[in-house]
Amino acid sequence: MAALFAYSEEASPIEVTHTQNTRTIPLYEVFEITFKHNQRYANPFFDVAIDVTFQSPSGKKITVGGFHYGSAKRPDVRVQMVETPKGRRREVKYIFKEQNLWKARFAPSELGLWQYTFVFSNLRGEKATGKGSFTCVKGRRPAHGFVRPHPTNPFRWVFDDGTPYFPIGLQDCWGDGSANGSVLDGRPMEGPFRPDRRDLVELPEGPLYVRGPSMDPQNADVYFRRYGQCGFNLFRYSQHNCSFDLYQDLDHYLVQEAVMVDEMLQYARKYNFRIFYGFFGFLKVYNHEPDNAEAMAKLKRFVKYSVDRWGAYVDFWQFLNEQKADDRWYEIMIPYLKSIDPYHHPVTTSWERPELAGIDVSAPHWYQRYDPKNELVSDEDTASRAIEWKKHGKPVIVGEHGNHTPSKEPRPVGVGGVWDAGSAQRMRIRNWTAFFHEIAFIFWNTSYARDGHYMNMWLGPQEREYVRAMQDFVYRLDGEVKMVPVEVSLPDQVRAYGLASKERAGVYFHHFNNHSNPVEGFTLTLDVPAASRGYWYSPETAAILGTFEAPTGRQTFKTPPFVVDLALLITPDGPPDIDNDGLPNHLDPDDDNDQVPDTQDAFPLEPEEWEDADGDLIGDNMDADINGDGVGDDRNGNGTPDHKELDFDRDGVPRAHTIPWDAFPLDPKEWRDTDGDEIGDNADQDDDNDGWSDAEEKEAKTDPKDKLNFPHE
Repeated sequence: MAALFAYSEEASPIEVTHTQNTRTIPLYEVFEITFKHNQRYANPFFDVAIDVTFQSPSGKKITVGGFHYGSAKRPDVRVQMVETPKGRRREVKYIFKEQNLWKARFAPSELGLWQYTFVFSNLRGEKATGKGSFTCVKGRRPAHGFVRPHPTNPFRWVFDDGTPYFPIGLQDCWGDGSANGSVLDGRPMEGPFRPDRRDLVELPEGPLYVRGPSMDPQNADVYFRRYGQCGFNLFRYSQHNCSFDLYQDLDHYLVQEAVMVDEMLQYARKYNFRIFYGFFGFLKVYNHEPDNAEAMAKLKRFVKYSVDRWGAYVDFWQFLNEQKADDRWYEIMIPYLKSIDPYHHPVTTSWERPELAGIDVSAPHWYQRYDPKNELVSDEDTASRAIEWKKHGKPVIVGEHGNHTPSKEPRPVGVGGVWDAGSAQRMRIRNWTAFFHEIAFIFWNTSYARDGHYMNMWLGPQEREYVRAMQDFVYRLDGEVKMVPVEVSLPDQVRAYGLASKERAGVYFHHFNNHSNPVEGFTLTLDVPAASRGYWYSPETAAILGTFEAPTGRQTFKTPPFVVDLALLITPDGPPDIDNDGLPNHLDPDDDNDQVPDTQDAFPLEPEEWEDADGDLIGDNMDADINGDGVGDDRNGNGTPDHKELDFDRDGVPRAHTIPWDAFPLDPKEWRDTDGDEIGDNADQDDDNDGWSDAEEKEAKTDPKDKLNFPHE
């Protein structure tokens, strides 16, 4: 670490201490400089300016701005009820005794010695200057870099290192419900129908329709781990979109709220999510006043603050959420954003404007309205929309997706809005069809209750299994795959969609005629790009249903029987192995490696669930009512319902409403997972996943829990 005092040669001395988070950093990781300066300012966000110029090993210069961070000490938190136009609401305020820290962040993309200089100045004309350096190395666990448009395949994505990226995302509501200065210590997961609102929907009999308690809240480790290990890999966040604001107004930014975004994005990245960041959400930002120079300057200032603060974490920028803006507003804001973003992230907005120059991604929103007939046409519906959305030749990420029931109409019996008995299967069909049409979905996750909203998506263990099965399949293709025509002998019963590259091919089949009886005895005809082996694959279970040799050229193959959907993978790389344990799916007795055989596992593709005593499709590890009687269980017999018992495993670390929390709330031997590798630190031989074992780091006197502090090669 480096620390120095810097003084101005032209004005009164201004004392600034600066430190850096590492001297050696792997490619694409976040290098951070912290500036400590004890003068007080009326507005420390605007009264201080920081410019840091980095010089790469090859001589390229990149300038980034610093930003006001706040304090190294956590704030005092005050909670009060306030009157608003919509009634009384809870307000959380954060009070800092000192605000003397600023930061700058940068993600290097070139190996070798980097040098930097900085200028720290204030409105009084005082300034401090300084310099430093760090070495960028490949590292033992090389990062992939940022997400980029595929150079030759306009609707696909790759990382900086060329690795293909197939996104499937989620978004959620975020707030500091615990008044702890964090949004991470209380996260809702899957719950049953609400016991407090029986007026929302009439329920039939059966285990899927019981009203009862949920095992909420959980925490960010549980949340991101459960979704991440099943294939979700894109996280969307924007302020003022079922989330807290980042400013009171464009002249007054909020300190702790920005720290909470820092932590949220860092946690998402820890579990291998990429970041889709929205600047303004639903906030009105002079959308139709592009000639208001003062207002536009303030918008630019907030955009620059976001780029400076979060650009090293983000992969996609989004301006607005479900708003329209004057074309000239975009003509001002898009070039400005691109001029200050050193990482050149793709840019989008909502409502979508793919026809505009500088908009790199089309991001429409789509919530499929509930209709019993939709199950048979979910693929057709998805395919037709994809064709329309792709007309501008730009990649498509559906920024919000889920279910929908009209808000002003009675919900059908048993249809909660975010969930119904067929919603997981419809989701599966839409996901597969979307992938085969070169688009992707971000699901709005509302899982705390099956009737939690009239729209959005309940994502429980079955839904996660379906996503895991699909992502295992798609990553066995490559980034070069493009849509190709295929033929089936029963087009009045089956629709099929094909993808192929020079070496691999895939086909998805949907039996749209009915979902009750198997379809059999039909054939598929396609062009096989290279001699390989074919694997019939179940989108529902990831089972390998059969294998065959696939010669090069125009070929016809007989399909195995199936009821709802089927996939075909043609690859030279061998059979799918969803848990990467060396055993192909059809030979593996335990596909999720949870030590419970698939034949006995209620959720054989969900690594943290294996029992479902009451058949409600909520795994017993996350179920507060495993016998389905509507009453919270007390499985340890201590007189407290399990869902109210925050330290169920009695390891002394509660699962929620506290910092730190228990990353493994059902394991008394584990409570922390520093690197997000799903192995608790007590058992993990490499806590920070930097490629150096904890033993090696202790011997070298480096920090085994800091991935940026490791021995020199």
